[in-house]
Amino acid sequence: MVSKIKRQLASLPLFAKAALLLLILLLLLAVILLPIFLIPHHHRAELPPASPGNNNGSTGPDDVVAFDFSPFLVMYKSGRVHRMDGTDRVPAGVDEATGVTSKDVVIDGKTGLAARLYLPRGGGKEEDPVSGALLPVLVFYHGGAFVIESAFTPKYHVYLNSLVAKAGVVAVSVEYRLAPEHPLPAAYEDSWRALNWVAKNADAGPEPWLRDRGNLSRLFVAGDSAGANIAHNMAMRAGNEGGLAGGAAITGILLLDPYFWGKKPVGAETTDQAKRRQYEATWSFICDGKYGIDDPLIDPLATPASELRKMACARVAVTVSGLDDFEERGKAYAAALRDSGWDGEVVQYETAGERHVYFLDAPKNPKSAKELAFAAGYLSRE
Repeated sequence: MVSKIKRQLASLPLFAKAALLLLILLLLLAVILLPIFLIPHHHRAELPPASPGNNNGSTGPDDVVAFDFSPFLVMYKSGRVHRMDGTDRVPAGVDEATGVTSKDVVIDGKTGLAARLYLPRGGGKEEDPVSGALLPVLVFYHGGAFVIESAFTPKYHVYLNSLVAKAGVVAVSVEYRLAPEHPLPAAYEDSWRALNWVAKNADAGPEPWLRDRGNLSRLFVAGDSAGANIAHNMAMRAGNEGGLAGGAAITGILLLDPYFWGKKPVGAETTDQAKRRQYEATWSFICDGKYGIDDPLIDPLATPASELRKMACARVAVTVSGLDDFEERGKAYAAALRDSGWDGEVVQYETAGERHVYFLDAPKNPKSAKELAFAAGYLSRE
């Protein structure tokens, strides 16, 4: 039988022999590959790249966590900082939804101090069509626990576009240095320099959006969370240092869900000692242990009434959210300011059933729109 097959193969033309050989090879390849496609596979999510270990296989400083500030960042003993949020950036330009125009400026190239400026639709050519006057000036400090976020991140760019359009202000969103690479007071020093830079430019330039469009007699300072903490401390510093550059005065401050804390609970603030120790530890991490949890920088309730009365502005607005750990101290701050004998106006705005700075993450929420309207009205009111 085998001899017969050999005779038949020998009698085939050369091209037929080649075709037959190719067919045999294809069949063998199919036999090899078929199990790969038929056997089910278990898919795994891609793992992050591993840190390089020591040659002896032991754990190195880049693998050991020095401080876990989740969900914001993790710092390793090597000094490496891994930020989990607030690292995306969006360019300045014209916002199609609001017509607001933005641009970026460098205030100090050595430290990286910068800002994003915002001008409402028509703001570069005409006076404010409502009041017939130049535009109020807003200096805004972003939040992020002093460790994440930026004036250039998407959530703040969206919020500032909306606020500027609704309030009709020229705004300066400050890009200050972050901890832990630059622990406090770096953010406070940057913020103070930026505020005085704005005051100088709104008075005499050379920044045209501030010089030609800004009304320095209507200067507001605002921020959310850590940025609200900064805004409060800027008004306090202005009071203690006799005002801003060129004698400029702050009309009002707007504190959105301010980041204030302290050693002892106030009102209905949590009494959970583990949580309170955690907040104390994160504050120490932010300032590298320079200031205690009862320092007036973080706990304005520790400020004597005689000092609170030096607050250098005519009015203060404080917003709080019902599910926010900082709600009670925000309300206590407003009450303390009223009771201190300070002769300015204190306005409080409360949102029930919402967490800390909810309006940034859910700008289309009806409650967010309502709070935005409050903020815009506060800034645009004569």
